[in-house]
Amino acid sequence: MPTTLAGSNQALDASLPTIYREFRLLHDETGVMRSCATSMSLGAHEGNSKYINDYGRLIAYSLTDGADMAQAQALADTATPYTPAEVGVQCILGGRTMRRVADPSLQSRTARILNNAYDLKEDGDGCTQLASFTATTGGSAGTVISPGHVSGFGARVAIGNSRANPEPPGGDIFYVCHPLTAHVLALRLVPYANPNALTTTVGINTGAHLAVTPGVGVRAGMSDELIRRGYKALGTVGDVIVKTDANLTVDSGDDSTGAVFAKEGLIYVSEEEPRIDWDTTDKSMRGAAEGNCWGSYVWGNYRASSFGNPMTFDSSLPTS
Repeated sequence: MPTTLAGSNQALDASLPTIYREFRLLHDETGVMRSCATSMSLGAHEGNSKYINDYGRLIAYSLTDGADMAQAQALADTATPYTPAEVGVQCILGGRTMRRVADPSLQSRTARILNNAYDLKEDGDGCTQLASFTATTGGSAGTVISPGHVSGFGARVAIGNSRANPEPPGGDIFYVCHPLTAHVLALRLVPYANPNALTTTVGINTGAHLAVTPGVGVRAGMSDELIRRGYKALGTVGDVIVKTDANLTVDSGDDSTGAVFAKEGLIYVSEEEPRIDWDTTDKSMRGAAEGNCWGSYVWGNYRASSFGNPMTFDSSLPTS
């Protein structure tokens, strides 16, 4: 005697409802760049730009005993403007759609999605700004990073990229790179037993990245931490704080450009912090809710030829 069943390929195959019991948001990489920048605000009634006034140098001279000091010099200044612009993201939810969907929190989740989209653009714009430093570029297309690159360019930034007129920046020095670049950097920092024994391969770039065999018992604690946690254990290299940001663009040649820079050299000016407004006043939309997330900001460089060096290195997908 046949039994009537509900389900796939059964007599009542269309009678079971589809019920979604869990709702998840996609994850983005955000918040890295603002933590490395000097943040400023542009308040109401302060014009359309934030200005940094940069005073020039005066020079001290040796004097002759008993002679008049006739070394008066003019003090010059240079103003650099940073002009914020609006950024926004919008989503309209239909009234009946919100009533019918299985997620009763659709509107509040959409608000989070709007905010995440804003944060992603803000962080991505900060990543793009790193290439605008104008001091000597570290690495090049196809170059595989080594610890010496980070330490060496950190030393350059520490003297303002000038031996003739050293200009040590205030605050921390950062290196922001792609996680796939940091992966190789971390493995190349594992303590070495024989610096000439290039036997361990990591990653790939039309070939293999070469690393050395870790030494047994040589700073074992550091070695274990780097092996267990990878690039997340990098911390500082040559007094440069290493941070990773997956929003750095990787080009068709598998290279990405970050920078070694002083916190003083990367400027973030906020005119309006992001806000979300829901508009339900349009009666012709019949209960629809228009979500708008918007704000106003700008990224910029300060002393671009002194306080930062672009760094271009391989960021290919590793296979080992």
